[in-house]
Amino acid sequence: MSKSIFSGTTLTIKTPFSAVSTKPDELPFIKILMNSIVVNKLKPVLMEYYAGNFQGVLELLPPSEIVYLTNLLYSYKKSLITYPIYESVRYILSLYLQVLTQQNVTYLKLMESQSTLKICKDRSSILDDMNKLREYIETLSKTMTLFNPAPQSIVSAQVAPEHAIYLRTYGYPVGGIFDPEKLEVIIANMSTTTTPLSTPPSTPRIT
Repeated sequence: MSKSIFSGTTLTIKTPFSAVSTKPDELPFIKILMNSIVVNKLKPVLMEYYAGNFQGVLELLPPSEIVYLTNLLYSYKKSLITYPIYESVRYILSLYLQVLTQQNVTYLKLMESQSTLKICKDRSSILDDMNKLREYIETLSKTMTLFNPAPQSIVSAQVAPEHAIYLRTYGYPVGGIFDPEKLEVIIANMSTTTTPLSTPPSTPRIT
């Protein structure tokens, strides 16, 4: 009778970094993770990313979806000591989300820069056309006002203590998406001096 690779008590998986031993009971959890909503959502997004369709990435993975998937992936967290390979896989998935978040931010900045460049080119072309320049000056004269603009009211933002500590420690997160892992550590440290929170850490949903 042939032996299955799962029949031993320990499996050794070699990675580019090291050889890591893991118990067979990690494999069912890894399978669950790889069949999760997170992975199913990431597959088409990564296909668009590899094809260079960054607009498609943004459409498939808007900020609200990234927040949802980030928190969902965090809910799959297990003990790093008991499930080292599983946690390594989960960490790689979180890196995918971070990379895609950064690509969306960079892509939006590129689109904004291209839009600004077009506006600058359009305005500079006015200087070479006297008719356009005359129309532009007339338009400006019609929009000018002799009165001061109405005062603007400012609403103070309410920030949760853990998010305030996060911002002071790590700065503003890329895409406005807070890392649940870092929030967990912050809340754990807060609980030593304050009453422990009864709800798990979560990233504010972006609308």
